[in-house]
Order: sequence, then structure tokens, then C-alpha cells
Amino acid sequence: MKKDTEADVRTDTAIRVAAIFFVAIIFLAFTTDPIKTGTKEGDRAPALTGMAYNGSGWTSFDMDDYLTPNWTAGDPTGQWLLVEFMDTDCGFCLRDASKVGQNSNYFMKLGGDWQGPVVNFVASATELNIQGHDSSRAEIQAFRDKSGEETCGGNSCANRDGNAHNFVYVDDLDADNMDAWKVPGTPAYFLIQPDGIVAWASAENQNEEVADAIIRLTLEA
Repeated sequence: MKKDTEADVRTDTAIRVAAIFFVAIIFLAFTTDPIKTGTKEGDRAPALTGMAYNGSGWTSFDMDDYLTPNWTAGDPTGQWLLVEFMDTDCGFCLRDASKVGQNSNYFMKLGGDWQGPVVNFVASATELNIQGHDSSRAEIQAFRDKSGEETCGGNSCANRDGNAHNFVYVDDLDADNMDAWKVPGTPAYFLIQPDGIVAWASAENQNEEVADAIIRLTLEA
């Protein structure tokens, strides 16, 4: 009896292709992150990188270094992150500088009696495309440290409200981070869970203060 060997080969090939396709689908199902990247509450926060000033010099910064991917709600050891997008010439940023400094010291446990988890602060300093908003690394340093001969918003950075800040400032003068996060203006604040999920965004909660949101969300988690 004659046998159609070509048909057998085609059948075997089809089976192999189907098997590979099935394995690929299973692999994707187990490895693909179902949470979309974005800046709405519940999204996975976009990347935030750059050179950052910590008070003594500029070093490489990557937000991922602050995150705990396997964190689960209820774990008090996980450290949260408050991201501020700001401009050293922004009047509202200058106005909020004192409050931001007080909040950062309190929630980073540098002073006060905060009993919740550590909330690290980081500022992403951009240069808005507005006349007179001409910034530089020297101006970022002066704004953070409240020192130097640089001008912030038309006045000496040394005269801005509040004390020197104790958290890092990321150089985003090219607005790459701001564009990736789709931030329309400054200041803008995002509270990030230890696993990198956006827990709160100021644009979605304009009637809630940053400190109130931190207390509410970190103590609920």
C-alpha cells in the first residue's frame, strides 16, 4: 500500500508549530504584566532616571532602586516614594518648598514621630518652556540647598521659603521624565507604592493635601 509521506511530514510540521504556539501563549500568560504603565492611580509608574544631586554631588539615579517588586499590601517594611515634578522658577513650587521640606523630613523619619512606613521623597527638576524659566544644575543645587548666588523665580534661591531639603533632586532639564509621565505643569505629585504602582496623583485629588494622602494610603495598605 502506498503511503503519502509528504502529507505525514506536513501533519507533523503542523503539530510542531501548534505546540510551539501553545507553549508561547502559556509563557506570555505567565510573564506578561497585566498592569499597564501610566500615571493614573492603579497604573505601574513609568521609569524615572537621570543624574541626581544629593547635597554633596551628582550621581546616577534610577527609581527602580527604591522599589520592592514583590511587595504585598500589609507589609510595613516596604518603603513608599513621593515623586514631585517641579521647576526652580515655578512660583507654586517656591510657595510649596517649605511644606514639601517639612513633609519629607517627617515621612522619611528624619524628625517627628511618624509611625507609618518610610516614604522617600524625590524631586524631578525640569525647565518649563516659559519665558524666564531658565534653569541649570547650579540652580537646582541652590534651590535644594537654599544657598548660592542663583536666582529662583526672580529672587535669590537662598531666600526661598523653608529650610534646605534633604532629598535628592533629579536633573530633568530636558523634560524627558516629565514627558514620559505626561505631566502638564508643575508642581505635580505622585505617591508610589513600594511595588511601583501609582497609589495617588495630585491631578486626580486636587482637594487632598499630599500629607493627608500619605497618611491615609500608607496606613491602609
